[in-house]
Amino acid sequence: MKKTYLATLILVASATCLSACLGSSSSDNSVSPPGENAPATRVLVSPYLQNPTETAISITWFTDTAVAGEVVVDGVGSFPSEPEQAMALDYGDSEVAYIHSENNFGRIHAEVPAGQTPALPYRHRVRIEGLESGTEYQYQVKQPGSEAVMAARFSTAPVTGERATVRFLAMSDMETEPESTQKPVAWGASALAVGGDKLDTDPDTYDRLYPVDQTTGYRANIQYAMEREPNFWVIAGDLVEKGGRQLDWDEFWRHAAGEWSNFAASTPIFPALGNHENYWHPEGGSYTPPAVMRSYDKWNSYWDLPRNYGSDERYEKRYYRVDYGPVTLITLDSSNGDDRDPAKDTNLAIDGIQSRVPDFNRDSEQWDWAVNELADAQAQGQVIFVQFHHMPFGTGVHSLPSGNAGIANNEDNQSGQPMRIYHELFERYGVTAVLAGHDELLEYVQLDGVHYWDVGFAGDGLRGPGYAPTTTYVPFDQLPAQAQASHWSAHGDAPEVWNGKQLVDGGKHYGFLEVEVRPSGSQDYEVIMTPRYVFPLMDEEGNATGEFSPRQYDKVVRTTITR
Repeated sequence: MKKTYLATLILVASATCLSACLGSSSSDNSVSPPGENAPATRVLVSPYLQNPTETAISITWFTDTAVAGEVVVDGVGSFPSEPEQAMALDYGDSEVAYIHSENNFGRIHAEVPAGQTPALPYRHRVRIEGLESGTEYQYQVKQPGSEAVMAARFSTAPVTGERATVRFLAMSDMETEPESTQKPVAWGASALAVGGDKLDTDPDTYDRLYPVDQTTGYRANIQYAMEREPNFWVIAGDLVEKGGRQLDWDEFWRHAAGEWSNFAASTPIFPALGNHENYWHPEGGSYTPPAVMRSYDKWNSYWDLPRNYGSDERYEKRYYRVDYGPVTLITLDSSNGDDRDPAKDTNLAIDGIQSRVPDFNRDSEQWDWAVNELADAQAQGQVIFVQFHHMPFGTGVHSLPSGNAGIANNEDNQSGQPMRIYHELFERYGVTAVLAGHDELLEYVQLDGVHYWDVGFAGDGLRGPGYAPTTTYVPFDQLPAQAQASHWSAHGDAPEVWNGKQLVDGGKHYGFLEVEVRPSGSQDYEVIMTPRYVFPLMDEEGNATGEFSPRQYDKVVRTTITR
């Protein structure tokens, strides 16, 4: 397999195009053919990669007009797009008000004239087939009417089961929203330094804020991720703050395929739904059926993912399987369980039937699908990873027992504990690691040979165990004995080191988990899991300098998969 090198996707737009492309949403669905006289067109989301297989890959981008573009792949050919207006990607009145308010610190859609909404976008999705496996290709996206020059590289997947080295990154809980700019999160420290338990939080740091805001931290995290040149990028849920709010999705793409980076131009994304991807409707409440349905429609507009052939079309893209050389990634949807039993439900506010969200419990459609896919992957000798959002064996606020009594009473109505039902399957079918989030911290346990990671430190909260100061209870005792013995967290096991007011080492910071699968011997594989992060450099007065140091935590997990 040829190594994938990250190529920068260059996007240059003239001021003339920017001004000409503004205006209210249009309902005109007519498609304009490419040509020299195409109307001025603005690229709203830069090209990004989806659904790579051994012989195919998808390239998606969004524009503000229905002018067809084309993808040109060196040595392969040219592929025209058929733009389709993405009707679900609309804005509520409150979003428009935010754009034109004085609180729009990140200047999202600042070019839109007062009183107008951003243009309703057109999606371009091109599926390129007939490619060679494990091969790198250079490509360009040409968009008539735009002065943008968009060029990058992609790689097809190695043949399933091929003895190839695969590197991927996992993160979750970036929860993008425009309000993240100039909004640092609470940054409590371990109580170990003041004579307490390492999993407790120092009361003097309850109100302490992180040195940089969420936007800055996540941007630095993405830059470090790009430098690692992964084959693909796994996001275990909570990509956005509100799945039904268009501004939050726009902010996500500014980071992934837009003005702040073009990571997704060369690195396919495999996402899982988190609770926030089912959340919010400007007129319909938080987790009401209208909110969940609106949120899914936005999710469905962006992703091209393998099919699961569920009985409900809205089950598609919620759970799926990916094979990439020797690696199989199983993505589950942990959004909703049995609404009748809190012990079997991860979100007590979602009505699964009315919202058309699949149950994950034993004998459900999703459960049976997972059993079949896990068994098949094991039979093929694959190195199996599973991702979903709700961490089942953690110590954060969402690791409290499930119930409606409230966090102050040590119950959580969005608990990850119900996902423990899958552990027997993961052990039976030889799953190497489970990648989750939800608690918004970096945490690890090992149980019966299965490695569980909470990778929820991408760009939002940097929480610790429990949920101080609302409750000082840390649900460590809720973990099985073996998980307690193997438990590690950045909060408790990477103590802060200060030189006066200047942090010089340690602590909780934004980052990702790097996973590398390497052939070992004639049949086996070595899996190396390394948590990496970006450390904000400070001056002697404790002020962030704006520079970051790429580092890794002292918790590298190595395991051998014997075949």
